Amino acid sequence: MDTALSGQVALVTGSASGIGRATALMLAAAGAQIALVDRDAVGLAAVASVIGPNTRTFEADLGNGGSLPGLVSSVLAAFGRIDILVNCAGITGISQTERQSVIDFSDAQLDAVLGINLRAPLILTREVGKHMVVRGGGGRIVNVSSSSAFRATTSPPIYAASKAGINALTRSAAAELGPYGVNVNSVAPGPTRTSMLASADRHLEELVKDGPLANLTHTVSEPDDVAAVIRFLCLPDSRQMTGQVLHTSAGLVV
Repeated sequence: MDTALSGQVALVTGSASGIGRATALMLAAAGAQIALVDRDAVGLAAVASVIGPNTRTFEADLGNGGSLPGLVSSVLAAFGRIDILVNCAGITGISQTERQSVIDFSDAQLDAVLGINLRAPLILTREVGKHMVVRGGGGRIVNVSSSSAFRATTSPPIYAASKAGINALTRSAAAELGPYGVNVNSVAPGPTRTSMLASADRHLEELVKDGPLANLTHTVSEPDDVAAVIRFLCLPDSRQMTGQVLHTSAGLVV
């Protein structure tokens, strides 16, 4: 039985599906107690049923920044501490009826994407970071960025900007929290088989083999591929890593 994270509490956003779900399951398998956070109550319940008693679900709309301090307080009331924060929840702001280019996007798209992808991680880092500093003993914060933050093409501009902001947040937070033993890193996936890319799922194999989204291994990433790197960043083995962006894009970005 893996006990590397025994006694630790991890708050994982976007944990009802995709990379967040895979991360929550891996951290739980390593012995951590998990605060599952998502707006999908049904998905949360399904993940919680797999993990078992070492978890609690917190239904939350991360787009509502004003509710996030209360969310952190609720997690602390339930578990008594937070040792790991994984900012995984994210949206592209694109749907079958909406486009997104630098000269064609709505204010609603802008507010929604920045609210969930950047504002929420900033607020959660503030609230959880304060707790870690006061509590002492260090902690881990892992942000989920994207290869879109590093590409000029096939990168929706609001989404790309939000993920570039995540990388800046990672570096700044690492500098401020490092003296308190808190490591802050991010991972930057490429095309990954999640609901975010559901509309392109049948084309994913072609996308990673040819054109602007081709990676070096010509393989589609699975949520577990990214979650495994997040798990590593939460372990003592990565104690000398902070302020870094780890690319999990199979060489799409080199």
